[in-house]
Amino acid sequence: MCRIVHRSLVEVVDPRQHVGYKEWIACDQGGTIFHSPQWATLLSESYRYRPRYFTLNQGGQIRACLPIMEVDSFLTGKRGVSLSFSDQCQSLVADVADFNLLLQNVLEYGRSQEWRYVELRGERLLCQEIPYKRFVQHTLPLIKDENVLKAQVRKSAARNIQKAVKEGVKIDVTYDLSGVLSFYRLHCLTRRRQGQPPQAKQYFINLHKYLIDDGLGFTALARHGQSIIAGLICLHYGSNAIYKYGASDEKYQNLRANNLLFWEMIKKCAYDGFSTLSFGRTDLQNTGLMVFKDGWGGERSELNYYRYDLAKDAFISRTNNLQGYEALFKKLPVAILRLLGAVGYRHMG
Repeated sequence: MCRIVHRSLVEVVDPRQHVGYKEWIACDQGGTIFHSPQWATLLSESYRYRPRYFTLNQGGQIRACLPIMEVDSFLTGKRGVSLSFSDQCQSLVADVADFNLLLQNVLEYGRSQEWRYVELRGERLLCQEIPYKRFVQHTLPLIKDENVLKAQVRKSAARNIQKAVKEGVKIDVTYDLSGVLSFYRLHCLTRRRQGQPPQAKQYFINLHKYLIDDGLGFTALARHGQSIIAGLICLHYGSNAIYKYGASDEKYQNLRANNLLFWEMIKKCAYDGFSTLSFGRTDLQNTGLMVFKDGWGGERSELNYYRYDLAKDAFISRTNNLQGYEALFKKLPVAILRLLGAVGYRHMG
């Protein structure tokens, strides 16, 4: 699909193979791991989604992009999402005119492909529209000065860091597959506790293959003696890092390993030269997690998802959810939840 509008060329590209996109996104300071070709590869290989990145080109160079993943599910329908399993993936544009031009092309393309809707996650230029889902996010500016970072930490969080150290909790930062698989065990336990199926094991294997092994992230694991009791996965791209996944064994909750993990992640990301660290999205109902993230000195802000219903030709609000299944999922064995996750996540993106 190519259209010339006002001397600019709107083109749909696949970021996995498009050299021009790879060069452009590597230089764009607003790009995150979710805009990267590697993230597109992870989603495509794990769930067979089709990358459809709408770009605005001028003089043979990309100058704007609205990334879209086409999800084609016989259970949940066909749609475009920016982007599946991404906390947020806003357009990278110079102004609202460029955004409107790209969005118009996305909607026209979606109609031609019989999409049910287009979902845009964290798109700041849609703040006047009705959100479909509401979250919050925390973003921490980073500086290579541990004393400054420490001064921003809430006193209760600082005490918990010291408690973990006193109890003998150790943090290992790893880049190998074994670290990701150790984290995955904790991920399954945590998702069951939350009443949700875990992502498929193959997804995490692919996450290591296409991102961590390519130098775009790390796993941090908390150990107590011989036991791995908590962990996180942090991803990064350009100057931006994000805390993507966290998990723990609640039997060791009293050791406050998560506090030490967060502190070590913050120090590492600052030392490695990243300018910002996102703590990811948080459900509005999860006040405990919000308070925990508040304690590190970052800024809390709204994170809204917008859904454009192509049949209604309008942005819509959410009408239902799956929260009623959480109580059931909490009672199921981990093996059953893993099976549900392996089968179901492709239809949820």
